[in-house]
Amino acid sequence: MSALLQYGKIKYECSCGKWRTLPDLFFCRHCFKIKCDDCSCREIDAIFCPRCLDTSSPPEARLKKHKCTSCNDCPNCANVLSARVENEKYYLHCHHCRWSTRDAKQEDRESNKSWPTKENPVTNHLNEVTAYMKRMEVIENAPKDLKKGKGKAWSAIHLKDKFGVQQMVEKRRKAMVPEMNPLKAHDPTEAPTLEEEIENRSNVLRSLDQIIMQPLTNSNELLLPVKVPLQGRVMVRCDECERTLVKRDFGVATYKFKISSFAREFIPDIRMSRPVGELKIGETAHVFLSVTNLSSSPLELTITPQSGEGTIKCSNEPIQLNLPSSKSIDSAAGGVHAEQSDVIVFRQHNRVGLRLDVVPTESDLTSPVLDLLLNYKQDGSFSILAASEKVLKPEESGVDRILSAHLRINLS
Repeated sequence: MSALLQYGKIKYECSCGKWRTLPDLFFCRHCFKIKCDDCSCREIDAIFCPRCLDTSSPPEARLKKHKCTSCNDCPNCANVLSARVENEKYYLHCHHCRWSTRDAKQEDRESNKSWPTKENPVTNHLNEVTAYMKRMEVIENAPKDLKKGKGKAWSAIHLKDKFGVQQMVEKRRKAMVPEMNPLKAHDPTEAPTLEEEIENRSNVLRSLDQIIMQPLTNSNELLLPVKVPLQGRVMVRCDECERTLVKRDFGVATYKFKISSFAREFIPDIRMSRPVGELKIGETAHVFLSVTNLSSSPLELTITPQSGEGTIKCSNEPIQLNLPSSKSIDSAAGGVHAEQSDVIVFRQHNRVGLRLDVVPTESDLTSPVLDLLLNYKQDGSFSILAASEKVLKPEESGVDRILSAHLRINLS
């Protein structure tokens, strides 16, 4: 679909200097700049399960290990496992590959949310090491916090060893801290021969997806149901003014946006209406473009062809257009024929067709690129919005603001 709409051949320049397609860009209505993924901040707005759409807070997601407790996937084909009831007990079944928990030798359960998963055998040991390191961090940072005035109360750790109190405290602390035996490195062993590997090899061959879903399960062990991982919904902010650019409405199942500042809603959308013919050196070629105003306000647009190194030469003068807003479109009215002009081909509501003449040179045939500069003026809606947020002065509200956008079209 992107190749049909010619989105990949037309790229706009971001405020950070990178070139992106129009659907990949945002527009900040407060600092009046074009933003891309690299110069905008992304935050997690909500954490939810993609199966049951149950939302979780960040602390709850951490306790759940970012896995849903009620949804399971098939370890064989990664499809959804559905619960079936037999003799008032539940078991999980896959409709795609017919795998069930009975194949994994799991007994039927009275609840549908208590299916076991493969746990790390050294989880308890890692938790003990983490708790011990946190206690050591508190002890080491205690004198620093005391000097900075962050200490809440005095303790024997802060006292000097003038009366032998520190030695007594150290002995007491060492007695309370459990002994941590470090893990010993295993001794090097000889590599098994090919015959031994063939003899010890399991008859069950695992795919790469199955190994990634359950990395702790050996090839000789049976596969268990896989907990569905949680997903996060992203909110986009401007990196300069920290204003929200994109935010969805409440509810993870909704597709509407509470705040949407996509670039296509504020910047004229330019596409190639026809494919470019064969380019020949010194001969004039025609480039047909369509300019669409998708914003909610009328637009005064000036298109100026740019010339420079690496760009093809365009013989047209700056083109001035007046495009109505997308909200003023009458669906019952038909298209309007364009006036007799060498540049304007057609005019239909908020969409205008243009024809530009380019003259390629020998250096342009390898990578022909057409460089255009857009200067457009809104009806003051941006200034009113900025004045309400105290970005501009109150006397500047309602004044038209001239904005610009730079784009390049690949004619190859």
